[in-house]
Amino acid sequence: MSKHDVVVVGAGFAGLSAALELHGAGCDVLVLEARGRVGGRALTRFLPDGTQLDLGGQWISTGQHRITELADRYGIATYPTPEYGSAVIDYDGEHRTALPDEVTALLRELDTLCGQVPVKSPWTAADAVLWDRQTFATWLDGTGAPDAAKRYVGRVVSGGLLAGSPAETSLLETLFYLASGGGTRALLGFRGGAQESRVVGGAQEIAERMAADLPDGTVRLSEPVLGVAQDRTGVRVTTALGEHHAARAVIALPPVLAGALRHDPPLSALRAGVFQRMTAGTALKVHAVYAEPFWRDEGLSGVSTSAAGVLTETVDNTPPAAPRAVLTAFVYGDDAARLRTRPPGERRESITRRLGELFTGRAAEPQEFVEFDWPAQEWTRGCFSGHFTPGGWTAFGSALRQPEGALHWAGTETAVHGNGYFEGAVESGRRAAGEALHALGSR
Repeated sequence: MSKHDVVVVGAGFAGLSAALELHGAGCDVLVLEARGRVGGRALTRFLPDGTQLDLGGQWISTGQHRITELADRYGIATYPTPEYGSAVIDYDGEHRTALPDEVTALLRELDTLCGQVPVKSPWTAADAVLWDRQTFATWLDGTGAPDAAKRYVGRVVSGGLLAGSPAETSLLETLFYLASGGGTRALLGFRGGAQESRVVGGAQEIAERMAADLPDGTVRLSEPVLGVAQDRTGVRVTTALGEHHAARAVIALPPVLAGALRHDPPLSALRAGVFQRMTAGTALKVHAVYAEPFWRDEGLSGVSTSAAGVLTETVDNTPPAAPRAVLTAFVYGDDAARLRTRPPGERRESITRRLGELFTGRAAEPQEFVEFDWPAQEWTRGCFSGHFTPGGWTAFGSALRQPEGALHWAGTETAVHGNGYFEGAVESGRRAAGEALHALGSR
């Protein structure tokens, strides 16, 4: 049994941020990671010709100060998301270059409402109970907006941001997420918005530099945690390879995984309720690789959003000076669930056919087609992040960030700002480390 001041479970951005804070304060810290790599839900892959694909999270922005500071600290460059030409807005079969007024009005109403949600305690909003008992879908139905506008807003907000369908989450969860990220304009935007920049070398590069900044032996890969026991001496973390004892522990896992750990004594009812009511997103992200970005020659940016069809959105994911071009497409919610029931060849045909409809016939014939299904990954089980189901915030929200004995909770799902993004993961890790340091100081 090894002994440490703090054991951190998970080597994503949250866990590594916590470890760096703890190490900087003089703590003996150990990080345990089930995967054979660091980075969590960030995973960069290079094709044999050097074409970069970010299979998981990929964007950062100047408005996200913590993750930007980390990239600057390690001298990691970023580049703007390509913006050549016009976006395609498929509004029930009609291709537009600007949002219809009825869509703009719905987004403006959402921004007004999310301004009434305290991001540190959404359950205290004046209308929290009302907003938490209805889904985002029922709220949209009650707006009186045209059907196409309701479908479009439901898809780009619930799908593009929460990786699900409007019927899965409450209005309160939706409004909290918008408030955490600065509103619809920031979250749905590119230049100046959440999709502003990508990382040279891939987002995983930042996590790898963070891990390298810790002393040798601090991060132990391929060591899944099986259980966590607490007693008056501290925390005992059991893995597939042994046991580790510490005064405190930071659990920096997605809720679906954190709730599956074996706890002794069992978690409190409130903490268990957090995990039971926080489900993972169901996005499917695919990359179509072409010899060149032909859509630019046709005056198109590669960005599209749709009120109907299997794809909710696409983006030009071609890095500067890349040997080939990349269109990345996203499928969400019920569409993603249905598509997963089909054989790989049918999934590819369905997606590439839709790319051809949005752009040109050339888009339907990529040289390579790469999909990576995060919900199928044993140590992830969903993406982009977890969200409270209806009623979850008002019943269990107050327990979301509360320590349980010697356990502290991190992960982007627990963040106040930048929830669902790398920014939120970094914020959460630093907060959890601060709690642990305070407790160690008191001891």
